[in-house]
Amino acid sequence: MIELPFAIDDEALFPFPAIAGSLASARNVVRGYLTAHHLAHMEMDLLIAVGEVMQNIIRYGFEGGDEKGRFAIGITVIDQHILVTLKDNAPPSDPASWSSAERKPEEGGHGLALVHQIAERAHFMALEDGNQAQLLFAVRAK
Repeated sequence: MIELPFAIDDEALFPFPAIAGSLASARNVVRGYLTAHHLAHMEMDLLIAVGEVMQNIIRYGFEGGDEKGRFAIGITVIDQHILVTLKDNAPPSDPASWSSAERKPEEGGHGLALVHQIAERAHFMALEDGNQAQLLFAVRAK
């Protein structure tokens, strides 16, 4: 089993401005990788889970978006698993402090529960200069 967090070279990450307009391009990185590696049948799960994390980065990490802010995405296949790494340069945020228990569903904040249901494993951590999320998905047969 792959241990998370898994070291991934920052040069293997695709950077984007931390604005909502970047989400489609970031999704296209995931879509293109999956297609190129004959894993297009995994697209729906990955786009839902990764999309939730990217939206949270912009919504909470950058208070709705910041042209100067950045997030980056990397994707790779390791031992019949797809590993997606997302990094940002938002203020570090302690995942232990995140809770949606007090929120009404219409207020949002429940997307990470969905991420945890879709991904085999999800790991979130604060870094010295931002945050990192790693999502691990088991490759399933077509």
